[in-house]
Amino acid sequence: MGTVSETERDILEPHIPSSERLIEAHAGDEQTIAVTDRRVLDLKHRSDNRSEDTELESVLLNTDYIVGTTYERNKSADYPILEWILGAGLALIGLMGLVLGMSGGSSQDPALQVVIAIAGAFLIILGVAVFVIAGFGGTSGGVAVTVCRAGELDDTTWQFPKGEAAVARAISEQVATLNAPA
Repeated sequence: MGTVSETERDILEPHIPSSERLIEAHAGDEQTIAVTDRRVLDLKHRSDNRSEDTELESVLLNTDYIVGTTYERNKSADYPILEWILGAGLALIGLMGLVLGMSGGSSQDPALQVVIAIAGAFLIILGVAVFVIAGFGGTSGGVAVTVCRAGELDDTTWQFPKGEAAVARAISEQVATLNAPA
């Protein structure tokens, strides 16, 4: 299991008795989701200069009503070929403009040469920026885990941002461990 940061421990400590062991936690801006050896804690905490609101929902994992979990992770690679081609094309046109502006080309007007060189440099920077930014949008990867309950009871789902799969895996593992056949 992963480690729980000191900040996450400080937030959760008042809500976890000494008989429970904190396994994994994820702290967002206003929400902390933690898994102990018996339950999942969903702590929402908001504060400003006038008020402080705390809301805690606890889901016990070792009851007869828990029948399993559903784990969903969307991980797909998106290669932005069109954006890469556009970025490379802009940079290439910019390079030609920069070379033409610096060499003089067919024009003898020095002011026009400076304008062409500056426009070329701008296109190079723009092309590189498009190429780099397009490369960062490559992978999705949100994670969701649902604790499934028997009968008419509502299931509970938690969503985690890209790359935050540890708590979702811990929830699934604890449900399997606590509800394993004897």
